[in-house]
Amino acid sequence: MDTRQKLVEIAKRMYDRNMNAALGGNVSIRQGDAIIITPSGVNKGFMAELDLITVDLEGNRLYGNGVASSEAKMHYEIYRERPDVAAIIHAHPPFAVGFALAHRDLPDNLLPETTIVLGHVPCLPYTTPSTVELARQVAEALRERNAAIMANHGAITVGKDLEEAYNRMELLEQTCISVTVAVALGGVQPIPEEAMAFFVANFGLRR
Repeated sequence: MDTRQKLVEIAKRMYDRNMNAALGGNVSIRQGDAIIITPSGVNKGFMAELDLITVDLEGNRLYGNGVASSEAKMHYEIYRERPDVAAIIHAHPPFAVGFALAHRDLPDNLLPETTIVLGHVPCLPYTTPSTVELARQVAEALRERNAAIMANHGAITVGKDLEEAYNRMELLEQTCISVTVAVALGGVQPIPEEAMAFFVANFGLRR
């Protein structure tokens, strides 16, 4: 499966798993100095390879007939800030959006896998979507993290490839679901603080 096929497959997978609805969400991958990104105004569950837009890091269109995602500025800023990142996913998974509406972080001491893969996932203050201000805010937040929640908006994850970025988004949503259930059952019991040193020493967790 080539890069463009993979991007379409990931976008459809997210739609099928209720991580995006209608025209929401956007996905991109970096190839050298070019970025392949989902278009604006297209349902990502029914997108074709010909719908994808190729741009440079300044947003100049190189290939494609449509318009790049309205959140493309966010992708450009992240790629400039993180040369190790080659894929970005912005989505609206319902439980992660619940955290965005409640302005709630995900702390780093909930579940071992989430601790290792995501660490602390901050909820960033509300900033108007599709603006340079939001793009810079998110890029700054992801300088040393791989996931963030945007208040009253959605979630974003990054990775070295599309599968890694997707898996981080899926784990973020699964953790938000589990926390919501735990709250309904009486409250979240975190990993004991004295046990967190294990993750710092063995997995490079930054606290």
